[in-house]
Amino acid sequence: MNIATVHSIIDDLGALLLFTMILIVAASQISRAIYAVATQSLFIALAGAVLATATGNVDLWVIAGITLIVKAMVLPWLLHWVVRRMDVKREVEPVIPDMATLALAVVIVVMSFHLSASLGSVRQSITGNALPVGIALTLNGVLVMATRKTALSQMVGLFAAENGIFFTAMAVTEGMPLIIEIGVILDVILAALVMTIMVLRVRSTVDADIADLDRLRG
Repeated sequence: MNIATVHSIIDDLGALLLFTMILIVAASQISRAIYAVATQSLFIALAGAVLATATGNVDLWVIAGITLIVKAMVLPWLLHWVVRRMDVKREVEPVIPDMATLALAVVIVVMSFHLSASLGSVRQSITGNALPVGIALTLNGVLVMATRKTALSQMVGLFAAENGIFFTAMAVTEGMPLIIEIGVILDVILAALVMTIMVLRVRSTVDADIADLDRLRG
């Protein structure tokens, strides 16, 4: 697989990643945002497989497999389980209006590409447009975390931001050391478990308080 083909595929996957990010920002239902971030992780796994084929780096195959299993399957399943457990139907109103959030997301994407273009010769060593796409994904993930009120939506933003960092590191360096990549994934899993426990604990506490108030009636 020649360099031009690799760049073309990575650019196409980058465009799909940005599209899934817009879906996450615009999602009015938490389940749709979870499906979007799972699809995003799938595209990153595909990018890892493409780079592994092009470079012969075995670590990239391992990273692509871990990303596919953990980030595209296990973590979305965990989030859906929490949604079903809490009986969440729709997303809570964002901190700022949806259109304003989308406008900020578009501005972030444009500024990311502008910043990347200003790097000049440094950008020439980057695989395709991986750098501006990664920056845009990361900042938009932070935007989701900052403009959502529920812990579940903020968790989706965390996964999206981590996907941006992951994609940039994998594409730019053509494979960071495997131990670092695994460490990052374990950090995300730990954060997901902690936030899940907190969400369920708060929910159970609120339910118990409501039950106590009902017994006081009369």
